[in-house]
Amino acid sequence: MEKITLNSPKNNTLPYDPPGVDITTKDEAHAIGHVSFKEKKSVEVLSPYVEAYYDANKNVLSVNAVVYVDQTKVVNEVLDYSIFQNTFIDLDGNPQLQFFIVYNMPEELSGELVIYEIIFTANAEHFIGGLSNIKQIQTFLWDVDPVASRGTVTNVQSG
Repeated sequence: MEKITLNSPKNNTLPYDPPGVDITTKDEAHAIGHVSFKEKKSVEVLSPYVEAYYDANKNVLSVNAVVYVDQTKVVNEVLDYSIFQNTFIDLDGNPQLQFFIVYNMPEELSGELVIYEIIFTANAEHFIGGLSNIKQIQTFLWDVDPVASRGTVTNVQSG
């Protein structure tokens, strides 16, 4: 099997690229808090907490994601990440949106996590269905070597 690589805008090479197009902005995510688990029993990644809002006047779908990142992957409280937007067609033939927040997760998570809020907007040019038709989005944390990735489905609110 051939190894597929992707050059991210931050000049990192990702061993496995998520589906979709890179919509990462130059804004950095900064920590908004920390959480410690004294007895971390699971090696699974925590799912992101996500809110999504559609502004009909501006035709903008904005997403606020709170993600929990292993402290070992944070340098000076700045997270090195990328965001990918993917369109897929559901079983009813309707286009849907997925977002992948990508960073290099450790193979085994510690009990020390840094909390980040990542805010971004969907790229309407890379979505075939019209943002006003979106009722739900899917958002995933994606490991660059996807041993552990977690996601959530979020209802889009008017905003």
